[in-house]
Amino acid sequence: MPEHLAALQAQISALQHQVADLTRLISQPRPDLALPLTPTKPSRAVKQRAKPTRSASRSCPAASTSAKTKTPPKPTHVIPRVEYGEQGHYVVICPKGGLLPFEPDTQEWFAWVAKQDAFQFVGKSGHFTAHHEWRVPKGAWRAHRHIRNHSYTLRLAPNHELTIAVLEQAAQALQAHLASSLA
Repeated sequence: MPEHLAALQAQISALQHQVADLTRLISQPRPDLALPLTPTKPSRAVKQRAKPTRSASRSCPAASTSAKTKTPPKPTHVIPRVEYGEQGHYVVICPKGGLLPFEPDTQEWFAWVAKQDAFQFVGKSGHFTAHHEWRVPKGAWRAHRHIRNHSYTLRLAPNHELTIAVLEQAAQALQAHLASSLA
């Protein structure tokens, strides 16, 4: 157990450094070139396990938790983020490339969108995760958000029509579900 706590503390520290770096990048004036994130050790996610029942916890032998049989957890998958910044414009942050040098609704934006599987959107009106539907002709996108134990999905648009206006409208619609669930 102490090893797990030490590993979690190291992961939290690494994540805090990454958040500080991203916050610094977002608050800086828009650069002409992409700024890479400061190199950090890749974080490792702790496998989430289902809560064991009493009988299951009794039946697990103590030897199975020894350090010899443990496998290291897989790294966390981090997806890009499109966010409304403090200075009144949207920024695109890529886990590998840092702050990207283009603005949404440009040719570079649509080319970038066409290459993505998913990204997080944080706009003026709300937030969600967008997923690309590869089975749909012309590559449509869906917005997903989990609110108060309910999962909501909205169809967005194909790659060439996925604008900030479409994303903001979806964020607003999903935020309305939150407001109605609180009422």
